[in-house]
Amino acid sequence: MDYTVTENQMLATIIAVLKQDGKTELANILSVSKFNYDPQWEFSGIVSYQRKLYSNLKVPISFRKEVETHLKEISNIACDIYEDDDAYYYLGINRVGALAINLEEIAYEERKVIVEQNSVFTSFMKYLVGSDDISEIQKKYLFEACENGYADNMLSATVMLGCSAELLLLELSLAFYEFLKMNGTQAEQEQFEQKVIKAKVASVRLSELMKRFEARPKVFEKYGFENVSLNFNFLDIIRQTRNDSGHPTGNIISKGQFEMMLANYQACLPKALRAVRELPEEVVT
Repeated sequence: MDYTVTENQMLATIIAVLKQDGKTELANILSVSKFNYDPQWEFSGIVSYQRKLYSNLKVPISFRKEVETHLKEISNIACDIYEDDDAYYYLGINRVGALAINLEEIAYEERKVIVEQNSVFTSFMKYLVGSDDISEIQKKYLFEACENGYADNMLSATVMLGCSAELLLLELSLAFYEFLKMNGTQAEQEQFEQKVIKAKVASVRLSELMKRFEARPKVFEKYGFENVSLNFNFLDIIRQTRNDSGHPTGNIISKGQFEMMLANYQACLPKALRAVRELPEEVVT
């Protein structure tokens, strides 16, 4: 059918108007949505043989309620955009539907997991399966974190992510200890061993390690850590979240919060693993 504004034009223009109005989050939702016209047989009663025209939106299921809340606003924008002719009188968007979820299968060890395409969990699982830099125990922790997070088992997911973070913290500590053997004094090595390597709890290990990292910030610039205290802060956030989940505190993070934490971890993990590999061989001149 011929419309004065095509479906693609309509959606693109609505998105542009929302961005101009400062509704960036809503515009981003519509950028991954679909817009369809829904022509009616009923006449408009305004022009002879002119029929009524509605439309609908199909959005990712997690954003459906958000779009429904703003539907009147979006519909008004659409009505301003559409140009009525003798064929159709446009009356706006009358329904918000859900986009079908596209799934894919990821194989790891003896099991296969079905997950949603392009999700944070899918991206991380693919990264794990395809990486040769991550130890098998780290892969087990992180794969289970993703698998449980995707299935909304947030307690298990946060505990597994926390285990991975604590293992990474220990690996970073041991790597920096070897670095000090090449570049530090005997007193620095002994103090590091006592306060970091032999620390009784992870919170103490992390705080003591950060003091030494912050004292040598340029060492970490080559690994992509431009702000040491900020870049490594994610380890403490994960540790605290793991502690809440691993004890009967009643504190459970949302799936959205976990996805954000997982995305940050995926961004920092390759840099941290490179530091673990290369720090023991680095000599500062």
